[in-house]
Amino acid sequence: MKNKICVVVSILSLGLLCGVSRAGAEIKLSESQIDRHWRLAQLKSGPLYSSNYAVAALADTSFNEGKATADELVRPKSPAKAFALSMLIPGLGQYYNGSKLKAAAFLGIEATAWFFELKWHSDGNQLTGDFEAFQEAHWSEGHYSQYLQDVYGYSDDDSINATEISHHLPDTRTQQYYEMTGKYDQFSWGWDDATLNGHGFQYYADTGAFVRAVYPDVPTSLNRNQYETMRYNANQKFSDARKMIMLALGNRLVSAFEAFISAKRSHNAKPAGGEGTGNPEFSHWKFSGRVKSVHARYDTPYLKVTYGF
Repeated sequence: MKNKICVVVSILSLGLLCGVSRAGAEIKLSESQIDRHWRLAQLKSGPLYSSNYAVAALADTSFNEGKATADELVRPKSPAKAFALSMLIPGLGQYYNGSKLKAAAFLGIEATAWFFELKWHSDGNQLTGDFEAFQEAHWSEGHYSQYLQDVYGYSDDDSINATEISHHLPDTRTQQYYEMTGKYDQFSWGWDDATLNGHGFQYYADTGAFVRAVYPDVPTSLNRNQYETMRYNANQKFSDARKMIMLALGNRLVSAFEAFISAKRSHNAKPAGGEGTGNPEFSHWKFSGRVKSVHARYDTPYLKVTYGF
């Protein structure tokens, strides 16, 4: 278990000296050094949270001599920028963070999703054209009107008030027009192969023996069944295409948040070079700063120095 010694230094208007020592070596932070430390932190866009960068700067001789610049510190990745890049193009934020493998994965998912969305949407359009042509070849509005006239006394379903006549055929061939003629039993006598009790449309038209198309007197039609299967297949393609859009949107969000989190972690990463680089004398030191109101009219800056054994 690590023991930690925390030294909180209050930087007053005249300044204080902070002395720390380890293994016989002594490091002194003068008022001017602390001021430079704070200025560098401000140049790095915000409070001093990334202690390892501060340690590297404090350990550097040029810093202690007042010669260090902001460019000598490693700039962490911007979480906001990483998030925005991945929202624009999934994987771009990961590439910005330096992870090419993640970038390729997110970009690959995005490309695959849009490829299949375009393909399945195109397939759906093709199948829609096929079932519409099939309906126009095998369903007759004239047969449907004659059935209505013989049973209800009107050739137009808009004029009929009956429970089983729940839908009204549009005047133009809209999406609803094609949907209703296959979906609802009231339109079943419009199919050219409709039969009831072994007799087809012409028999009932000649004899005037039409009955309401309500179970069990709904005529059967193989063409109607085939038409409904064709419509289902087309709609399934459109449904699959919509799922690919959802996949693409989900992939974009996951990519953006993953890039944001990874960039956030870079603020706590070690300086370039990893383990064994830099001055090992300072490898256990951490620094953080804040401003605390002690008096009503003044804010006092504090520098917190933590050492872990």
